[in-house]
Amino acid sequence: GGFNCVLDAVMDKSSSVTDSHARSTKAVLNGIREYSLVDIWKHSHATSREYSFHSQVHDTYSRIDLMLISSSLLHRVEVCSFLSRSILDHSPLTLSLRFPEISPTAFRWWFNPRLLILEEPRAKIQHHIEEYSDFNSSSPDFIWEALKAVLRGHIISFSTAKKKKFQSQVTKLEMELRQAETEDCKHQTAESREKVVKLWRELNVISTSRAEHVILCTKSKYYARGDKAGRLLAWQLRRQGAERCIVALEDISEEFVSYYSSLYTSELRLQGSDAGMSKFLNALDILRLEEEDQTLIN
Repeated sequence: GGFNCVLDAVMDKSSSVTDSHARSTKAVLNGIREYSLVDIWKHSHATSREYSFHSQVHDTYSRIDLMLISSSLLHRVEVCSFLSRSILDHSPLTLSLRFPEISPTAFRWWFNPRLLILEEPRAKIQHHIEEYSDFNSSSPDFIWEALKAVLRGHIISFSTAKKKKFQSQVTKLEMELRQAETEDCKHQTAESREKVVKLWRELNVISTSRAEHVILCTKSKYYARGDKAGRLLAWQLRRQGAERCIVALEDISEEFVSYYSSLYTSELRLQGSDAGMSKFLNALDILRLEEEDQTLIN
């Protein structure tokens, strides 16, 4: 996380100015020693200099984003590295751990409905359907079941190629941005800063399209399975139950006071004004009993 302080003022800062967060640094170092934690990036890059934050005010770079793990997990670490600052003003820090005893969950393929919006995949699907119908003739049930299997293979192939192309483009931009940030940290010129800003914009455009895809998938998931018995509905119910749960006695009394206060409070909010009450009642069209009806009732 972002600790907002450096652990080594010499290696973790581009400036020799005295650190103003000495107390925070001391507290973090004490916690590392007390709980046997390890700054895993520093452990993996003992002699390297890399920064995660650029201060626009002081025009300095520093490594204030740390990932502290237990020393018992060191043998499971595969790689720990910083990514480019594409969206946030801090560089994300990634950590990959190896757990061979845990088998990956089975993958279930789902058709991406977004492919039907794009012209290229829609044309390819139509071409494969026409090609399959030209070379195969049998019962409609058999053709339909076999066609679904054929289309699934073509769609997976197209989606995989498209995903690899997209990921390659993102990886290339991230590497260029990381190199540009390193050059800007060394030289700090107007040209290097302009190059960083340009790459930021290009990467943000791609990240926005990816975020749109994730939001669409989430909406589709809620629409298809939000009201059906399953993990999603169970998770929603657990969250609602946790929000309604009252664990302290004082919270219970406060809830009762809040409920009955709102229950017996006038919605008119007249604040005890007799004139306001009379004005409200006079404006109502209240039916009145005729004298004959009053006599019958009495």
